[in-house]
Amino acid sequence: MTDTIAQHKALWSPGWYELDQTLVVGEQKRFLFFQSNPSQEEIGPLPDDVDLVFFNQLDSSANSEVRFMKILEILHPQLGLLSRIDTDGMDYIFSPIDGNEIVVNAEEEPGTTYEEDLDVNDWSVVVTLMDVVPPISEEDV
Repeated sequence: MTDTIAQHKALWSPGWYELDQTLVVGEQKRFLFFQSNPSQEEIGPLPDDVDLVFFNQLDSSANSEVRFMKILEILHPQLGLLSRIDTDGMDYIFSPIDGNEIVVNAEEEPGTTYEEDLDVNDWSVVVTLMDVVPPISEEDV
């Protein structure tokens, strides 16, 4: 049974240290989400229209679930629309649709960019999702 909902909004908040999932606009695959959203102390207040939170492996509990869906849009409040966030390696790469890639340290000084004139305090993004299925059970995997 596939009970899809047209669109969802999800928060992706980096845990750094290669603990996060790479996001690419147009990609359709399985992603991990928190079963129950983290507390406000852990990730700050959720935007009003957000109903899912991408799982990062800072939380080692079993508080995750797998869902299949498609990424429609990635929006950062300062950088605007992004085409992807690559989380492989010691640096994360944020790729604005209308600009140059931004390399962000994810190991020694997480959240620090190599561009002196760019000051970003929060690297969280809101991701618009389409065709989100209910959590996939182990029998479905």
